[in-house]
Amino acid sequence: MFDMKALILLQRQHSKIGQAVARTLKDTHGVTDFCAYVFSPDTERWIAEEQNDIFYQPLLSDHKLHAGYKNEIVDTDFIKQFETTYGPPHLWHYLYSDRKLMMSIGPKEETTTVIDPLYGHEDLLRIFQARARPIEKMLREERPDFILFFNIGAFAHLLLFHIAKKLGIRTFILDFPRIGNLVSLTEDYNTLTGIGETYLKRQNATVEDEYVAKAREFIARFRRTGSLDLEYLAVDAAIINPSKQNPLLRFESIYRSLSYFAALTKNYWRNRGIFLYGETDMNPLRFLGHKIKRRWRALHPPMNLYTLPQAHEEFAFFPLHYEPELAILLLSPFYFDQIMLIRSIARALPLHMKVYVKEHPSMPTRRARSYYRELLKIPNVHLVPHTIKSTELLNAPGCKLVTAITGTVGWEACLLQKPVITFGEVFYNALPLVRRARSLDDLPALIREQMEKPKINESELLNFVAAAFADGFPFNYAGLWYENSVEKLMQDAGIVELCRRLMAKLRETRVMKTQ
Repeated sequence: MFDMKALILLQRQHSKIGQAVARTLKDTHGVTDFCAYVFSPDTERWIAEEQNDIFYQPLLSDHKLHAGYKNEIVDTDFIKQFETTYGPPHLWHYLYSDRKLMMSIGPKEETTTVIDPLYGHEDLLRIFQARARPIEKMLREERPDFILFFNIGAFAHLLLFHIAKKLGIRTFILDFPRIGNLVSLTEDYNTLTGIGETYLKRQNATVEDEYVAKAREFIARFRRTGSLDLEYLAVDAAIINPSKQNPLLRFESIYRSLSYFAALTKNYWRNRGIFLYGETDMNPLRFLGHKIKRRWRALHPPMNLYTLPQAHEEFAFFPLHYEPELAILLLSPFYFDQIMLIRSIARALPLHMKVYVKEHPSMPTRRARSYYRELLKIPNVHLVPHTIKSTELLNAPGCKLVTAITGTVGWEACLLQKPVITFGEVFYNALPLVRRARSLDDLPALIREQMEKPKINESELLNFVAAAFADGFPFNYAGLWYENSVEKLMQDAGIVELCRRLMAKLRETRVMKTQ
């Protein structure tokens, strides 16, 4: 045990989990001091008034910093100096990654990535200053030993991350290697750093250890069943819509929907003048209109726009991403327009090939039919039914290439030894079978190269999956979102292991520095 200071990000459902982590770090691992960044008035009130276990000093509130932007005078010299000190990335990247600021989410009815900022250029500069100055001041003065993020996607997240990196403050982010219920602690949002490092160490390994055995079993099971056993998806489905699991619970689902609408109305009138992240602060009437649209689309799917896969056709598979989400806004900042990207892929393919586009399983009722019609104006694009499993398309003889921005289908293609081109930063880019596209000008040559490439060596794939098992640990993360008892959360094996691994990484660094 040794004295340390931690900065914890506390946001919505993550708040109670973050508090449980902080208490565990304090009680078990000797972390003595804490500061925090919070994202909602409810979280701030809870921290200040209802808990007395952790004293967060200082505590910055995102909504309060935002409220001060109107008093800011644009300081071009400060902005230039900040960009010199903390870039790259360029500072627009900080803003464009924030779907609330740049796409007016959540009040928009259609959840597609359309640039429709809430503010003009001058106000965005003020908003930038209103957060950048106090965040930089806090990190320079407090010098926490590490920052723990539960996700990254908001503008303030990126400020905290990049300033911390320049100041030598460790950053840890909870992320998913997309294997069962495993999570990993990564030090960079662009990839899973622990898996990459472990993979490099294991590349020349020939020992059959427990991780190789787990990897072999997982790969075989996936190829047999087509399932990654992603526990957090099953948990989300059961929590968010239990009527899908049991028709007898339909009345309970209706009751929960009405209760949610009532809570939405209350939150909107209480917080309508505050800049907040989250659906629960939407205008309830616009929210209701959006839900009615989604119900109508569910009852009237675009069957006339679908084309069934044809056995004789060779194709590249492009899975549409859920949007707007950090998987494209943050990790693929210049390829977030999926229609534009599909248009580029389609014209870069050999003339006889098709692009099979399949909707994300969570998006069929969220996009307007006009979106799909625009896609189908591209001559060699087919929209296949979203009910077809991705692995059916991946295993089809005609599937010659998988093109993905950063999605899970690209990972599934790797496990099935299909060539992959990605357009964003993702952990499986480390595999030899995957190429990251950097320029659309070079895309035709890259496609040709990938389709002619031999399959990945099975031992390389095995070592990579083994590295994921070695670096990851089981954590029922989504299942804990709605648990309000911090005491119960502290007893969860995943939180206990998260804290243990976090401290192990910090101790390793301290030992290396003293040697």
